[in-house]
Amino acid sequence: MLNPAVTKYFIGVTMLWIGLAESSVVRGANVRYVQLYGQQYVYLRDVAAYYGMQYAVKDKEIILFSKYSRLVFTVDKKYCTVNGTKVTLLFPAVKYNWRRCISSMDFLKTVDPILRHWALWKHRLARIMLDPGHGGHDKGASGKRFHEKTITLALARKVANLLIRAGYEVSLTRNSDRFIDLRQRADAARQIKADIFISIHANKADNSSVTGSESFCMTPAGANSTYSRQASGKIFPGNRYDVNNTALAYWIQRSLTAAAQNSDRGLKHARFMVLKEAPCPAALIEVGFLSNPGEEKQLGEEAYQWEIARGIAEGIQRYHYQLKRRE
Repeated sequence: MLNPAVTKYFIGVTMLWIGLAESSVVRGANVRYVQLYGQQYVYLRDVAAYYGMQYAVKDKEIILFSKYSRLVFTVDKKYCTVNGTKVTLLFPAVKYNWRRCISSMDFLKTVDPILRHWALWKHRLARIMLDPGHGGHDKGASGKRFHEKTITLALARKVANLLIRAGYEVSLTRNSDRFIDLRQRADAARQIKADIFISIHANKADNSSVTGSESFCMTPAGANSTYSRQASGKIFPGNRYDVNNTALAYWIQRSLTAAAQNSDRGLKHARFMVLKEAPCPAALIEVGFLSNPGEEKQLGEEAYQWEIARGIAEGIQRYHYQLKRRE
């Protein structure tokens, strides 16, 4: 039996925070929480009931599923999959008294923004700032043939072309080979009152076999970033949009990997300067690895660049669709 001193009902607060308003959600489902390792965790069985999903356990895997969605968590791992797309968690899933749990922060700021459009802050999406990474003397990552600054500019121009054709107003932080300070990039989005900010980059790794794309959103206060063990409680301007940041990065990552047919390295969290200072929902996209000979070759090809651009543009439009949904 669970210790009543540490187990409480989370739903009274949660219903106010995330706005229980969707018919697909089971009204009155009790989502209990427990304090573990200095964090608040919720029971995944209760989370499944909250969303009207089935719950199953197979060895260390916990599966939540319905005819609409499938989530797979693994005990002691800091990632899950949501409808086949890899999503990095802020804290590992855990097992407590035979109950499987995820942090309440992941429930509210990782899972819920993806599963429920009602969780999102509804804002207009007409003006988009695209940020081609690096430029000028800052070449960024380099492969044997291409520099990151060249690839990102080519991609940003193609994404802009597609978005403009779809009816959006699009600006670029740079439209030539010039250096722009990181703070100036966020300031540029602020100056034009951008509704979303997308920074485009190419990656590099010591291991030349590494491939694939990954998408980053701002790390919520109190958690550590994906590639850091240092948590921070400081709240940055970009944290005002934590919930929407997650949804934006998720839909871009999902659409990008489908369009480019490359390895899914997942949705991740970081406190990059452009994300910390973003004046609107923001994501940073790493489209592939210049350190991998095969992927570098692809990234330099016009046809493949259009595939990546289509994935990013489609992800933005799928995010916009979530903002407009009323059912």
